[in-house]
Amino acid sequence: MKDTTRYQYGVAKGMVREQAIRLHHDRYEEIGFFKKDETDPYEQLSTYFAAQTEDGVIVGVTRLIKDRLEELPTIKHFRIYDLEMAKLNQLDRTRFAEVSAFTKMPQHEVGAGLIKTVLQYSLDTGLTHWICCIDERVYKYMTRMIKFPLKVVGEPQVYLGSVTIPCALQLSEFLASLQQHRPSLYEFFMSPLNNASERVSL
Repeated sequence: MKDTTRYQYGVAKGMVREQAIRLHHDRYEEIGFFKKDETDPYEQLSTYFAAQTEDGVIVGVTRLIKDRLEELPTIKHFRIYDLEMAKLNQLDRTRFAEVSAFTKMPQHEVGAGLIKTVLQYSLDTGLTHWICCIDERVYKYMTRMIKFPLKVVGEPQVYLGSVTIPCALQLSEFLASLQQHRPSLYEFFMSPLNNASERVSL
């Protein structure tokens, strides 16, 4: 069934931030990634982004974690290749962040809108690179179908219940790839946020 709901996207602050964090925890507890009442060490280091319905219900969330490179989850939990670690270490600390906690409620197609929101915030605040760890199946889909130029920076391993790949994404390369291979998606990502007339699916 086609999702015709209109959504609002943005940086989650105040009560919206608390609700976004709760959605992240609840969904991760449901699928066994978090234990009940488990403390998240990255919560206070993160900027959260939320998708809301018109009546204010939070239905999607993701976040950017800003910390020293060696303290980011992907760097801590995966064996990163020496050459890739050396390249990442050359980046100024203000230029990278880890994208994580990407989750949404069923029947709400807010994935593209959340990526757009995080991307525009990243560009506006001077970020040049994202670090992330991605389920192997999602990685294959994103690189083949959506043309995300994700760089594998370490050894895949089972993490949070599935084979997961540590990656880095240079935002300028990402946008250039989209502009060439997926121009309509490029236009969507670069257009103003919360344009009610447009909708896109990944």
